[in-house]
Amino acid sequence: MDFETLLSDSNFAFVNGQFGKALEFAKKAIEVRPDSADAYQAAGNSAMSLDNYELAADYYLKAVENDRNNGNRHFNLGYALCACEKTAEALKEFTKADELGCSQENTAQLYHLLGIICFDIGRLDDSLINLKKAEQIMGPDMEVLERMAVIYGLKEDVKNGIFTANQMKLISPSSYIGYRTAFRFLCQLKRYKEAEFELRKAAKYTEIGMDYYFDCMSCELDMYRDSKDVKCLGKALGYLDESLKKLKPTVQEVSETYINAAEIYLQLEEADSAINCLNAALNPVQSFNLGFDIGQKEFEPHKLTEYDVEEMLEADRVKLENEYGAEGIDALASQVEPDEDGARDYFTVLDDEPAEAEDTVYKLDEADAPEFGGTLTDQINRLYIGAYTLKGDFEKVMTYARRLQGSSEPFSEYMGRYTYVNALKKLGRAEADSEYEKLIIFFRNAVLRDPADITAVTYRIQCLTDIGRYSEAEELCDLLSNDMKESFMKSIAEAKTGGNG
Repeated sequence: MDFETLLSDSNFAFVNGQFGKALEFAKKAIEVRPDSADAYQAAGNSAMSLDNYELAADYYLKAVENDRNNGNRHFNLGYALCACEKTAEALKEFTKADELGCSQENTAQLYHLLGIICFDIGRLDDSLINLKKAEQIMGPDMEVLERMAVIYGLKEDVKNGIFTANQMKLISPSSYIGYRTAFRFLCQLKRYKEAEFELRKAAKYTEIGMDYYFDCMSCELDMYRDSKDVKCLGKALGYLDESLKKLKPTVQEVSETYINAAEIYLQLEEADSAINCLNAALNPVQSFNLGFDIGQKEFEPHKLTEYDVEEMLEADRVKLENEYGAEGIDALASQVEPDEDGARDYFTVLDDEPAEAEDTVYKLDEADAPEFGGTLTDQINRLYIGAYTLKGDFEKVMTYARRLQGSSEPFSEYMGRYTYVNALKKLGRAEADSEYEKLIIFFRNAVLRDPADITAVTYRIQCLTDIGRYSEAEELCDLLSNDMKESFMKSIAEAKTGGNG
Protein backbone atom coordinates (compact mmCIF):
# COMPACT_ATOMS: atom_id res chain seq x y z
CA MET A 1 0.00 0.00 0.00
CA ASP A 2 1.08 3.58 -0.53
CA PHE A 3 2.15 5.88 2.32
CA GLU A 4 -1.09 7.87 2.58
CA THR A 5 -3.17 4.68 2.83
CA LEU A 6 -0.93 3.21 5.53
CA LEU A 7 -1.01 6.42 7.57
CA SER A 8 -4.78 6.71 7.12
CA ASP A 9 -5.32 3.13 8.24
CA SER A 10 -3.06 3.68 11.26
CA ASN A 11 -5.05 6.72 12.34
CA PHE A 12 -8.36 4.93 11.77
CA ALA A 13 -7.25 1.92 13.85
CA PHE A 14 -6.04 4.28 16.59
CA VAL A 15 -9.36 6.15 16.76
CA ASN A 16 -11.15 2.81 17.07
CA GLY A 17 -8.97 1.68 19.95
CA GLN A 18 -6.97 -0.94 18.01
CA PHE A 19 -3.60 0.39 19.13
CA GLY A 20 -1.55 -2.68 18.20
CA LYS A 21 -2.77 -2.59 14.60
CA ALA A 22 -2.33 1.19 14.52
CA LEU A 23 1.32 0.73 15.48
CA GLU A 24 1.82 -1.93 12.79
CA PHE A 25 0.43 0.35 10.07
CA ALA A 26 2.54 3.27 11.37
CA LYS A 27 5.71 1.15 11.22
CA LYS A 28 4.95 0.22 7.59
CA ALA A 29 4.35 3.89 6.80
CA ILE A 30 7.77 4.71 8.31
CA GLU A 31 9.38 2.05 6.09
CA VAL A 32 7.83 3.70 3.02
CA ARG A 33 8.72 7.24 4.10
CA PRO A 34 11.37 7.29 6.88
CA ASP A 35 11.50 11.12 6.90
CA SER A 36 7.78 11.60 7.73
CA ALA A 37 7.18 13.26 11.10
CA ASP A 38 3.49 12.33 10.85
CA ALA A 39 4.32 8.63 10.58
CA TYR A 40 6.55 8.77 13.69
CA GLN A 41 3.83 10.76 15.41
CA ALA A 42 1.26 8.02 14.66
CA ALA A 43 3.66 5.36 15.92
CA GLY A 44 4.34 7.37 19.09
CA ASN A 45 0.63 7.85 19.78
CA SER A 46 0.01 4.12 19.45
CA ALA A 47 2.95 3.23 21.70
CA MET A 48 1.71 5.68 24.36
CA SER A 49 -1.73 4.08 24.32
CA LEU A 50 -0.06 0.69 24.73
CA ASP A 51 1.74 2.09 27.83
CA ASN A 52 5.11 1.60 26.16
CA TYR A 53 6.42 5.04 27.06
CA GLU A 54 10.08 4.45 26.22
CA LEU A 55 9.17 3.35 22.70
CA ALA A 56 6.78 6.30 22.35
CA ALA A 57 9.55 8.71 23.37
CA ASP A 58 11.83 7.20 20.71
CA TYR A 59 9.20 7.69 17.99
CA TYR A 60 8.36 11.24 19.16
CA LEU A 61 12.07 12.10 19.11
CA LYS A 62 12.19 11.00 15.46
CA ALA A 63 9.14 13.16 14.75
CA VAL A 64 10.96 16.15 16.31
CA GLU A 65 14.12 15.48 14.30
CA ASN A 66 12.07 15.58 11.09
CA ASP A 67 10.00 18.64 12.07
CA ARG A 68 12.05 20.70 14.55
CA ASN A 69 10.04 23.91 14.38
CA ASN A 70 6.73 22.32 15.33
CA GLY A 71 5.87 23.00 18.97
CA ASN A 72 3.35 20.14 19.08
CA ARG A 73 6.12 17.64 18.29
CA HIS A 74 8.19 18.90 21.22
CA PHE A 75 5.15 18.79 23.50
CA ASN A 76 4.43 15.14 22.66
CA LEU A 77 8.06 14.22 23.27
CA GLY A 78 7.98 16.05 26.61
CA TYR A 79 4.77 14.25 27.59
CA ALA A 80 6.32 10.85 26.86
CA LEU A 81 9.49 11.76 28.77
CA CYS A 82 7.32 12.74 31.74
CA ALA A 83 5.71 9.30 31.61
CA CYS A 84 9.23 7.82 31.64
CA GLU A 85 9.99 9.96 34.74
CA LYS A 86 12.71 11.85 32.86
CA THR A 87 11.64 15.20 34.25
CA ALA A 88 14.72 17.26 33.35
CA GLU A 89 14.58 16.18 29.69
CA ALA A 90 10.82 16.73 29.60
CA LEU A 91 11.21 20.32 30.87
CA LYS A 92 13.57 21.09 27.98
CA GLU A 93 11.01 19.86 25.46
CA PHE A 94 8.15 21.75 27.15
CA THR A 95 10.23 24.94 27.10
CA LYS A 96 10.83 24.51 23.37
CA ALA A 97 7.15 23.75 22.77
CA ASP A 98 6.15 26.93 24.62
CA GLU A 99 8.72 28.94 22.68
CA LEU A 100 7.54 27.66 19.28
CA GLY A 101 3.86 27.59 20.21
CA CYS A 102 1.50 24.66 19.89
CA SER A 103 -2.21 23.92 19.69
CA GLN A 104 -4.52 25.36 22.34
CA GLU A 105 -5.24 21.89 23.69
CA ASN A 106 -1.55 21.02 23.97
CA THR A 107 -0.71 24.42 25.47
CA ALA A 108 -3.28 23.89 28.23
CA GLN A 109 -1.95 20.39 28.89
CA LEU A 110 1.62 21.72 28.83
CA TYR A 111 0.91 24.22 31.62
CA HIS A 112 -1.00 21.56 33.53
CA LEU A 113 1.97 19.20 33.38
CA LEU A 114 4.37 21.99 34.34
CA GLY A 115 2.13 22.65 37.32
CA ILE A 116 2.40 18.99 38.36
CA ILE A 117 6.18 18.90 37.87
CA CYS A 118 6.71 22.09 39.90
CA PHE A 119 4.46 20.69 42.63
CA ASP A 120 6.45 17.44 42.78
CA ILE A 121 9.76 19.34 43.23
CA GLY A 122 8.27 21.63 45.88
CA ARG A 123 8.03 24.84 43.84
CA LEU A 124 4.48 25.63 44.92
CA ASP A 125 4.28 29.24 43.66
CA ASP A 126 5.49 28.20 40.19
CA SER A 127 3.04 25.32 40.22
CA LEU A 128 0.16 27.72 40.92
CA ILE A 129 1.23 30.05 38.11
CA ASN A 130 1.28 27.21 35.58
CA LEU A 131 -2.01 25.72 36.79
CA LYS A 132 -3.70 29.11 36.49
CA LYS A 133 -2.37 29.44 32.93
CA ALA A 134 -3.84 26.04 32.13
CA GLU A 135 -7.17 27.07 33.65
CA GLN A 136 -7.26 30.28 31.59
CA ILE A 137 -6.97 28.24 28.40
CA MET A 138 -9.14 25.21 29.16
CA GLY A 139 -11.60 26.88 31.52
CA PRO A 140 -12.49 25.58 34.99
CA ASP A 141 -11.29 22.01 35.39
CA MET A 142 -11.85 19.85 38.48
CA GLU A 143 -8.45 18.16 38.33
CA VAL A 144 -6.65 21.51 38.13
CA LEU A 145 -8.77 22.99 40.92
CA GLU A 146 -8.12 19.97 43.18
CA ARG A 147 -4.37 20.38 42.78
CA MET A 148 -4.61 24.12 43.38
CA ALA A 149 -6.57 23.45 46.57
CA VAL A 150 -3.83 21.11 47.81
CA ILE A 151 -1.23 23.81 47.17
CA TYR A 152 -3.26 26.44 49.02
CA GLY A 153 -3.52 24.00 51.90
CA LEU A 154 0.27 23.52 52.01
CA LYS A 155 0.75 27.29 51.84
CA GLU A 156 -1.91 27.76 54.56
CA ASP A 157 -3.69 30.18 52.22
CA VAL A 158 -7.18 29.52 53.53
CA LYS A 159 -8.88 32.42 51.74
CA ASN A 160 -7.87 31.21 48.26
CA GLY A 161 -8.44 27.62 49.33
CA ILE A 162 -12.07 28.33 50.22
CA PHE A 163 -12.52 30.28 46.97
CA THR A 164 -11.20 27.28 45.03
CA ALA A 165 -13.54 24.96 46.94
CA ASN A 166 -16.47 27.17 45.95
CA GLN A 167 -15.38 27.01 42.30
CA MET A 168 -15.39 23.23 42.56
CA LYS A 169 -18.89 23.26 44.04
CA LEU A 170 -20.07 25.63 41.32
CA ILE A 171 -18.83 23.28 38.59
CA SER A 172 -20.08 20.11 40.26
CA PRO A 173 -22.50 20.79 43.14
CA SER A 174 -23.37 17.09 43.37
CA SER A 175 -19.72 16.05 43.87
CA TYR A 176 -18.42 15.66 47.43
CA ILE A 177 -14.89 16.90 46.68
CA GLY A 178 -15.75 20.63 46.79
CA TYR A 179 -17.48 20.37 50.16
CA ARG A 180 -14.67 18.21 51.50
CA THR A 181 -12.08 20.77 50.40
CA ALA A 182 -13.96 23.61 52.14
CA PHE A 183 -14.40 21.41 55.22
CA ARG A 184 -10.67 20.78 55.50
CA PHE A 185 -9.81 24.47 55.23
CA LEU A 186 -12.37 25.31 57.92
CA CYS A 187 -10.85 22.65 60.18
CA GLN A 188 -7.45 24.20 59.48
CA LEU A 189 -8.86 27.45 60.88
CA LYS A 190 -10.35 25.48 63.82
CA ARG A 191 -13.79 26.77 62.86
CA TYR A 192 -15.39 23.46 63.68
CA LYS A 193 -19.03 24.53 63.78
CA GLU A 194 -18.77 25.88 60.25
CA ALA A 195 -16.89 22.72 59.23
CA GLU A 196 -19.78 20.61 60.57
CA PHE A 197 -22.25 22.78 58.68
CA GLU A 198 -20.24 22.16 55.50
CA LEU A 199 -20.68 18.43 56.04
CA ARG A 200 -24.42 18.88 56.50
CA LYS A 201 -24.56 20.70 53.16
CA ALA A 202 -22.64 17.85 51.57
CA ALA A 203 -25.14 15.35 52.98
CA LYS A 204 -27.96 17.41 51.46
CA TYR A 205 -26.60 17.87 47.96
CA THR A 206 -24.35 14.88 47.32
CA GLU A 207 -24.49 11.12 47.55
CA ILE A 208 -22.43 10.53 50.68
CA GLY A 209 -19.99 7.68 51.02
CA MET A 210 -17.36 6.49 53.45
CA ASP A 211 -15.26 9.64 52.88
CA TYR A 212 -18.09 11.68 54.42
CA TYR A 213 -18.18 9.58 57.59
CA PHE A 214 -14.39 9.56 57.92
CA ASP A 215 -14.46 13.36 57.66
CA CYS A 216 -17.17 13.55 60.33
CA MET A 217 -14.92 11.39 62.52
CA SER A 218 -11.82 13.52 61.88
CA CYS A 219 -13.73 16.70 62.76
CA GLU A 220 -14.66 15.23 66.13
CA LEU A 221 -11.06 14.12 66.71
CA ASP A 222 -9.79 17.62 65.90
CA MET A 223 -12.28 19.09 68.38
CA TYR A 224 -11.16 16.56 71.00
CA ARG A 225 -7.51 17.56 70.56
CA ASP A 226 -8.47 21.17 71.26
CA SER A 227 -11.10 20.70 73.97
CA LYS A 228 -10.21 17.30 75.51
CA ASP A 229 -13.97 16.69 75.67
CA VAL A 230 -14.37 12.90 75.70
CA LYS A 231 -17.85 13.25 74.17
CA CYS A 232 -16.11 14.08 70.88
CA LEU A 233 -14.53 10.61 70.85
CA GLY A 234 -17.92 9.05 71.50
CA LYS A 235 -19.43 10.96 68.57
CA ALA A 236 -16.51 9.91 66.36
CA LEU A 237 -17.24 6.27 67.17
CA GLY A 238 -20.91 6.92 66.43
CA TYR A 239 -20.17 8.14 62.91
CA LEU A 240 -18.09 5.03 62.21
CA ASP A 241 -20.89 2.84 63.52
CA GLU A 242 -23.50 4.65 61.40
CA SER A 243 -21.37 4.34 58.25
CA LEU A 244 -21.39 0.55 58.48
CA LYS A 245 -25.15 0.47 59.00
CA LYS A 246 -26.23 2.99 56.37
CA LEU A 247 -23.79 2.36 53.52
CA LYS A 248 -22.79 -0.69 51.54
CA PRO A 249 -19.08 -0.58 52.33
CA THR A 250 -16.34 -2.55 50.62
CA VAL A 251 -14.25 -5.07 52.54
CA GLN A 252 -11.38 -2.57 52.60
CA GLU A 253 -13.61 0.19 53.98
CA VAL A 254 -14.96 -2.11 56.69
CA SER A 255 -11.45 -3.06 57.77
CA GLU A 256 -10.28 0.57 57.85
CA THR A 257 -13.38 1.55 59.83
CA TYR A 258 -12.57 -1.04 62.50
CA ILE A 259 -8.96 0.21 62.62
CA ASN A 260 -10.14 3.81 63.09
CA ALA A 261 -12.42 2.64 65.89
CA ALA A 262 -9.46 0.93 67.56
CA GLU A 263 -7.50 4.22 67.41
CA ILE A 264 -10.35 6.00 69.19
CA TYR A 265 -10.73 3.32 71.86
CA LEU A 266 -7.00 3.64 72.60
CA GLN A 267 -7.50 7.36 73.23
CA LEU A 268 -10.35 6.40 75.55
CA GLU A 269 -7.93 3.95 77.20
CA GLU A 270 -10.36 1.09 76.59
CA ALA A 271 -7.80 -1.54 75.64
CA ASP A 272 -10.15 -4.53 75.30
CA SER A 273 -12.46 -2.65 72.93
CA ALA A 274 -9.45 -1.58 70.86
CA ILE A 275 -8.22 -5.19 70.63
CA ASN A 276 -11.69 -6.41 69.63
CA CYS A 277 -11.80 -3.85 66.82
CA LEU A 278 -8.33 -4.83 65.61
CA ASN A 279 -9.28 -8.51 65.59
CA ALA A 280 -12.37 -7.59 63.56
CA ALA A 281 -10.22 -5.54 61.16
CA LEU A 282 -8.11 -8.60 60.40
CA ASN A 283 -11.29 -10.61 59.64
CA PRO A 284 -13.62 -7.94 58.24
CA VAL A 285 -15.91 -10.15 56.14
CA GLN A 286 -16.83 -12.54 58.94
CA SER A 287 -17.01 -9.73 61.53
CA PHE A 288 -19.28 -7.54 59.41
CA ASN A 289 -21.56 -10.35 58.27
CA LEU A 290 -22.01 -11.57 61.85
CA GLY A 291 -22.90 -8.03 62.95
CA PHE A 292 -19.81 -7.00 64.89
CA ASP A 293 -20.69 -3.76 66.69
CA ILE A 294 -17.96 -1.18 67.22
CA GLY A 295 -20.20 0.62 69.72
CA GLN A 296 -21.18 4.24 70.07
CA LYS A 297 -21.48 6.78 72.87
CA GLU A 298 -23.91 9.71 73.13
CA PHE A 299 -24.15 9.98 69.37
CA GLU A 300 -26.44 12.21 67.37
CA PRO A 301 -25.71 12.29 63.62
CA HIS A 302 -25.94 15.28 61.31
CA LYS A 303 -29.59 15.66 60.37
CA LEU A 304 -31.05 17.27 57.28
CA THR A 305 -33.90 19.73 57.67
CA GLU A 306 -37.21 17.88 57.89
CA TYR A 307 -40.08 19.42 55.96
CA ASP A 308 -43.76 19.26 56.97
CA VAL A 309 -45.43 18.36 53.66
CA GLU A 310 -48.95 19.19 54.87
CA GLU A 311 -47.77 22.57 56.06
CA MET A 312 -46.14 23.26 52.68
CA LEU A 313 -49.32 22.32 50.79
CA GLU A 314 -51.40 24.57 53.00
CA ALA A 315 -48.97 27.45 52.41
CA ASP A 316 -49.28 26.93 48.62
CA ARG A 317 -53.09 26.94 48.89
CA VAL A 318 -53.07 30.20 50.85
CA LYS A 319 -50.68 31.74 48.33
CA LEU A 320 -52.95 30.81 45.39
CA GLU A 321 -56.04 32.02 47.21
CA ASN A 322 -54.43 35.37 47.92
CA GLU A 323 -53.45 35.69 44.25
CA TYR A 324 -56.63 34.46 42.53
CA GLY A 325 -59.26 34.32 45.27
CA ALA A 326 -61.34 31.24 46.08
CA GLU A 327 -63.51 31.70 42.96
CA GLY A 328 -60.42 32.22 40.81
CA ILE A 329 -59.00 28.88 41.89
CA ASP A 330 -62.25 27.12 40.96
CA ALA A 331 -62.16 28.86 37.57
CA LEU A 332 -58.60 27.65 36.95
CA ALA A 333 -59.62 24.10 37.81
CA SER A 334 -62.65 24.23 35.50
CA GLN A 335 -60.46 25.11 32.51
CA VAL A 336 -59.30 21.48 32.45
CA GLU A 337 -62.34 19.80 30.88
CA PRO A 338 -63.25 16.39 32.30
CA ASP A 339 -64.06 13.44 30.06
CA GLU A 340 -67.66 12.25 29.51
CA ASP A 341 -67.66 10.43 32.84
CA GLY A 342 -66.42 13.53 34.64
CA ALA A 343 -62.93 12.08 35.28
CA ARG A 344 -59.61 13.37 34.03
CA ASP A 345 -58.15 9.96 33.28
CA TYR A 346 -56.31 11.13 30.19
CA PHE A 347 -53.29 12.28 32.26
CA THR A 348 -50.18 10.12 31.90
CA VAL A 349 -49.38 8.32 35.16
CA LEU A 350 -46.14 6.50 35.82
CA ASP A 351 -46.66 3.67 38.27
CA ASP A 352 -44.17 3.39 41.11
CA GLU A 353 -41.49 0.75 40.65
CA PRO A 354 -41.94 -2.27 42.89
CA ALA A 355 -40.09 -1.79 46.15
CA GLU A 356 -37.14 -4.03 46.93
CA ALA A 357 -37.74 -6.82 49.38
CA GLU A 358 -37.21 -5.49 52.87
CA ASP A 359 -35.65 -8.69 54.17
CA THR A 360 -32.52 -8.38 52.01
CA VAL A 361 -29.56 -7.56 54.27
CA TYR A 362 -26.30 -6.33 52.80
CA LYS A 363 -23.46 -8.79 53.28
CA LEU A 364 -19.83 -8.78 52.21
CA ASP A 365 -18.66 -11.36 49.71
CA GLU A 366 -16.87 -14.20 51.51
CA ALA A 367 -14.39 -14.40 48.63
CA ASP A 368 -13.19 -10.80 49.13
CA ALA A 369 -10.24 -9.95 51.32
CA PRO A 370 -8.78 -6.62 52.44
CA GLU A 371 -5.37 -5.47 51.22
CA PHE A 372 -3.04 -4.97 54.16
CA GLY A 373 -0.17 -2.99 52.67
CA GLY A 374 2.90 -2.09 54.66
CA THR A 375 1.47 1.13 56.08
CA LEU A 376 -1.80 -0.47 57.23
CA THR A 377 0.00 -3.48 58.72
CA ASP A 378 2.32 -1.16 60.65
CA GLN A 379 -0.66 0.79 61.96
CA ILE A 380 -2.35 -2.40 63.18
CA ASN A 381 0.80 -3.59 64.93
CA ARG A 382 1.32 -0.18 66.58
CA LEU A 383 -2.27 -0.23 67.85
CA TYR A 384 -1.88 -3.73 69.28
CA ILE A 385 1.26 -2.54 71.07
CA GLY A 386 -0.63 0.44 72.48
CA ALA A 387 -3.54 -1.69 73.65
CA TYR A 388 -1.42 -4.38 75.32
CA THR A 389 0.75 -1.68 76.92
CA LEU A 390 -2.43 -0.29 78.51
CA LYS A 391 -3.23 -3.78 79.78
CA GLY A 392 0.32 -4.27 81.08
CA ASP A 393 0.70 -7.44 78.97
CA PHE A 394 4.31 -6.94 77.89
CA GLU A 395 4.72 -10.47 76.49
CA LYS A 396 2.10 -9.56 73.88
CA VAL A 397 3.77 -6.17 73.41
CA MET A 398 7.00 -8.00 72.52
CA THR A 399 5.14 -10.19 70.01
CA TYR A 400 3.83 -7.21 68.05
CA ALA A 401 7.07 -5.25 68.50
CA ARG A 402 8.92 -8.07 66.70
CA ARG A 403 6.50 -7.78 63.81
CA LEU A 404 6.97 -4.03 63.66
CA GLN A 405 10.75 -4.42 63.48
CA GLY A 406 10.33 -5.97 60.04
CA SER A 407 8.72 -2.83 58.62
CA SER A 408 10.22 -1.16 55.56
CA GLU A 409 9.45 2.24 57.14
CA PRO A 410 12.24 3.47 59.48
CA PHE A 411 9.77 5.09 61.89
CA SER A 412 7.91 1.81 62.42
CA GLU A 413 11.10 -0.24 62.57
CA TYR A 414 12.55 2.11 65.21
CA MET A 415 9.37 1.93 67.27
CA GLY A 416 9.40 -1.87 67.08
CA ARG A 417 13.04 -2.08 68.21
CA TYR A 418 12.56 0.37 71.08
CA THR A 419 9.24 -1.10 72.26
CA TYR A 420 10.72 -4.61 72.34
CA VAL A 421 13.69 -3.61 74.50
CA ASN A 422 11.54 -1.44 76.75
CA ALA A 423 9.19 -4.41 77.27
CA LEU A 424 12.19 -6.49 78.38
CA LYS A 425 12.89 -3.82 80.99
CA LYS A 426 9.25 -3.74 82.13
CA LEU A 427 9.36 -7.53 82.57
CA GLY A 428 12.60 -7.27 84.56
CA ARG A 429 14.57 -9.47 82.15
CA ALA A 430 18.31 -9.73 82.83
CA GLU A 431 19.23 -9.06 79.20
CA ALA A 432 17.43 -5.70 79.11
CA ASP A 433 20.52 -3.56 79.90
CA SER A 434 22.72 -5.22 77.25
CA GLU A 435 19.92 -4.93 74.68
CA TYR A 436 19.60 -1.23 75.50
CA GLU A 437 23.33 -0.77 74.86
CA LYS A 438 23.02 -2.47 71.47
CA LEU A 439 20.00 -0.33 70.61
CA ILE A 440 21.81 2.91 71.51
CA ILE A 441 24.60 1.93 69.12
CA PHE A 442 22.01 1.07 66.46
CA PHE A 443 20.43 4.54 66.69
CA ARG A 444 23.87 6.19 66.71
CA ASN A 445 24.80 4.40 63.50
CA ALA A 446 21.49 5.38 61.93
CA VAL A 447 22.41 9.05 62.45
CA LEU A 448 25.87 8.41 60.99
CA ARG A 449 24.18 7.13 57.83
CA ASP A 450 21.69 10.00 57.76
CA PRO A 451 22.56 13.07 59.87
CA ALA A 452 19.00 14.40 59.33
CA ASP A 453 17.42 11.34 61.01
CA ILE A 454 15.89 13.18 63.96
CA THR A 455 13.75 10.15 64.89
CA ALA A 456 16.86 8.08 65.59
CA VAL A 457 18.22 10.89 67.78
CA THR A 458 15.02 11.08 69.85
CA TYR A 459 14.91 7.31 70.37
CA ARG A 460 18.56 7.36 71.42
CA ILE A 461 17.72 10.03 74.02
CA GLN A 462 14.84 7.90 75.28
CA CYS A 463 17.07 4.82 75.56
CA LEU A 464 19.72 6.75 77.52
CA THR A 465 17.00 8.10 79.82
CA ASP A 466 15.54 4.62 80.38
CA ILE A 467 18.88 3.22 81.64
CA GLY A 468 19.74 6.26 83.74
CA ARG A 469 22.48 7.87 81.61
CA TYR A 470 20.92 11.27 82.10
CA SER A 471 23.91 13.51 81.39
CA GLU A 472 24.41 11.93 77.94
CA ALA A 473 20.69 12.28 77.24
CA GLU A 474 20.80 15.97 78.22
CA GLU A 475 23.81 16.60 75.94
CA LEU A 476 21.89 15.12 73.01
CA CYS A 477 18.86 17.27 73.88
CA ASP A 478 20.95 20.37 73.20
CA LEU A 479 20.99 19.33 69.53
CA LEU A 480 17.18 19.48 69.26
CA SER A 481 14.89 22.40 68.50
CA ASN A 482 13.67 24.32 71.55
CA ASP A 483 10.19 22.76 71.49
CA MET A 484 11.51 19.20 71.29
CA LYS A 485 14.28 19.92 73.77
CA GLU A 486 11.81 21.20 76.37
CA SER A 487 9.69 18.06 76.12
CA PHE A 488 12.63 15.65 76.47
CA MET A 489 14.28 17.63 79.26
CA LYS A 490 11.01 17.41 81.17
CA SER A 491 10.96 13.62 80.68
CA ILE A 492 14.56 13.34 81.86
CA ALA A 493 13.79 15.40 84.96
CA GLU A 494 10.84 13.13 85.77
CA ALA A 495 12.99 10.04 85.26
CA LYS A 496 15.63 11.38 87.66
CA THR A 497 13.00 11.62 90.39
CA GLY A 498 11.52 8.22 89.54
CA GLY A 499 8.53 9.77 87.77
CA ASN A 500 8.46 7.37 84.80
CA GLY A 501 9.50 4.15 86.51
